[in-house]
Amino acid sequence: MSLASVRASVRWWCHDPAVYAFTDADIDRFLALEAVPDDVGYHPKSPNWTPTYDVLKAAGRAWLWLAGLTANSPLMYKVGDVQVQVNNKYCLERARDLMGSSCATTTRRDEPWPEHFRERYLDGRPRDES
Repeated sequence: MSLASVRASVRWWCHDPAVYAFTDADIDRFLALEAVPDDVGYHPKSPNWTPTYDVLKAAGRAWLWLAGLTANSPLMYKVGDVQVQVNNKYCLERARDLMGSSCATTTRRDEPWPEHFRERYLDGRPRDES
């Protein structure tokens, strides 16, 4: 997945351009805070690390940022005849929901993921190799 695709995923989860249009720099800042070890096990500070991010937690950070914007006054926008209000409580709930989930996305596509890697992370435990 390219970095642009990762950014698009974060935007899809966290943003409505009518409320606030996040820039690439904003998204990159949220992604940097949610960098995770890659599928080989390299830590984000390692020179061999393949950029891998927890997209849902990065989107949750974006919602926390929006919660800060709406702390004193809600953001309001109109779509057709419908007026929508995004308040602090909604932003915090959305952040909590997303940050309680987990979805690591790597920007590297040249290595296929082995089947046992998927099984290990779907149920949260290492796969029994016996």
